[in-house]
Amino acid sequence: MHKLIYPIMILAVLSGCHSTKGNGTAENKSSGTSLGLHTETRDKPTSSRPSAVVAMAHIYKTNGDYNDKVPVTLNARRDGLVSYPGPSDLIGCRPVRLKDGFLLDRRGINPSTAFTRWTYEEYSKLPSAPSTEEIMANIIPGATVTKIYRMPFTTGTPDAAERCDSLISEGLPGCKLVYTVPQLKNPE
Repeated sequence: MHKLIYPIMILAVLSGCHSTKGNGTAENKSSGTSLGLHTETRDKPTSSRPSAVVAMAHIYKTNGDYNDKVPVTLNARRDGLVSYPGPSDLIGCRPVRLKDGFLLDRRGINPSTAFTRWTYEEYSKLPSAPSTEEIMANIIPGATVTKIYRMPFTTGTPDAAERCDSLISEGLPGCKLVYTVPQLKNPE
């Protein structure tokens, strides 16, 4: 009887183990939640308990001065709305200006981010979220994110802006470029 129980116990234990791979980062162009938050999971075996998710800090650049404009997430073709904030969702989410034109992300920027004509203040005063059509009509044409770096610390780090500025001054050591605007090839 013991010969049958041990293989069954081993199978039961093995079936409860699995490994997870990070799949919610800007690297693979998907957002972690409907709010567009960047998330990352570590590549290591886990038990049957839920895996830990760590939100890493990100900095980014844009092709214009859109730091006060409300970001929304578009689909890959940039012709449809995927997610947008409610007016009350913007409290404490304005990006922080950093050195060399970088911004500290506090909203969930990704490669599919577009910027609206509304400022954070204007949008937060709206009685309700605008319609999809109204948001699409208020997107600033051509306003895009041009670079995103993942920082080597989490979003909740109290001195995040100071640490980002220090790393920017040092050439971003330990930071990972997770997105840059694709360069157009010269047709020859």
